[in-house]
Amino acid sequence: MRLNDNITLDTEEYHKELLSLQDEKYKMVISRQWKTKNGYSMKEWYFRHDKIMDFFLVQNFLGERDEIKTRLNEHIGYPRFSGVYFLLANLLQADAAFQLRENLIQYAADTNDHTVSDTFVKLLRSRKL
Repeated sequence: MRLNDNITLDTEEYHKELLSLQDEKYKMVISRQWKTKNGYSMKEWYFRHDKIMDFFLVQNFLGERDEIKTRLNEHIGYPRFSGVYFLLANLLQADAAFQLRENLIQYAADTNDHTVSDTFVKLLRSRKL
């Protein structure tokens, strides 16, 4: 979804989950409703905030599998994933966090794009590993 800039959630596949996440207790998703020109009722679901989406998305970046290690490096240049990398600064084990820090620094040096690396380094430093 994030790669395609799709922000609507799949109602059919996750209907029960969406209802739970909309509950007063969580308020993680919101729905928008409208009527089409033909009078049909439409409803779409969204995460209330990008940071909530990042919270769920970061789960796909945690672990030791090779595909996850590849994914960590694949999305460094995508601004849509910057929030995920900021979460990773606090969630990864020390060795993995330092390796990702190095990859981010190398990416920043090669591209002059320090938007993710600088904040990641500061977040990692604040962990006092």
